[in-house]
Amino acid sequence: MMNRTLFCFIAALPALATDFPPPIPDGPVEYTDVSYDTNYGSYGDPYESGSYTPAAAPSLVPASSSARRGYVNINAYSSNYQVRGMGVTNTLSKYGYSSVSASYNLPAHTFSAYGLQHRISGEYGVVWDASCPLGDTPVARLSYGLGKEIFPNLIAEVGYSFRHGGLEGFMARYFDGASHRATQELYASVTFNDYQKGFFGKIETGAAFYGLTGLYFDIEAGYRFTDVMIRGNMGVDMEFSAGVAPSIGYWGSDVEGSDAYRLKLALLPYSQTGTFGRDAKAYVKPWVQCAWTGSNASKIDRVTDKSGIIDHFQITLGVDCGLNF
Repeated sequence: MMNRTLFCFIAALPALATDFPPPIPDGPVEYTDVSYDTNYGSYGDPYESGSYTPAAAPSLVPASSSARRGYVNINAYSSNYQVRGMGVTNTLSKYGYSSVSASYNLPAHTFSAYGLQHRISGEYGVVWDASCPLGDTPVARLSYGLGKEIFPNLIAEVGYSFRHGGLEGFMARYFDGASHRATQELYASVTFNDYQKGFFGKIETGAAFYGLTGLYFDIEAGYRFTDVMIRGNMGVDMEFSAGVAPSIGYWGSDVEGSDAYRLKLALLPYSQTGTFGRDAKAYVKPWVQCAWTGSNASKIDRVTDKSGIIDHFQITLGVDCGLNF
């Protein structure tokens, strides 16, 4: 009985239909023009050719720059010369500071099985005052590090740094009376940068064993605000960070405490066409930093028998630009 009822219901379905298929036309079929205005792909790199124009840039989706090989950063000008926020007074430097820094991740062949990466980095800077002890020689640094991403967005690294000139070289020459201005140190750091949520930070410690002896620490944490201003195809992100730099015997055997405290505000302009800013290759970064010295300022003055080498408060203006690759 049930099977007969189902058969009758299925047989009646065509009669219940209200839309019938149109009749098949006679004669040849005519085709209308098809528009190919939307370009969904092209040969080569669309970012290089400029043919790729994304829609509105997402607020919290800049891709991770850690996937890049490296960068070249030009600090076009800083109104003060500082070391981890500790600024030199006008008694040693009456003008500002400029530098070029670069970093490159080497292809990991030796330790590829362990997920380790080799990184070389360096910096070359000039204090714009040839009459002062810090300005008559360039400020240079060369480092080699071995790092690993231990958690997403968290990279640990250990390495070696060679420094020449600057405040470190001035203090090294003062201590041993030699003609060189070189220092060497081993360092370890942990860096965190969450490009999706905007949090970033770094903890670094160094142990100097040549020229200077002692430990230094540099601790920084910050947050990246996205789309603080949008005008047409242009937008601006903003970074705010705070840092403190303690040291133990780094500037002298009895110099222990905080070198400096600092607050930094940086603007990150970007274009929604992907030509610069955010995760594009080129970027510009104007910034302002306020720094206060800690308890070590007066101790350094006592060690060097000079008054006022370290400034107690500085407002530093600067602008960086560079390329990621």
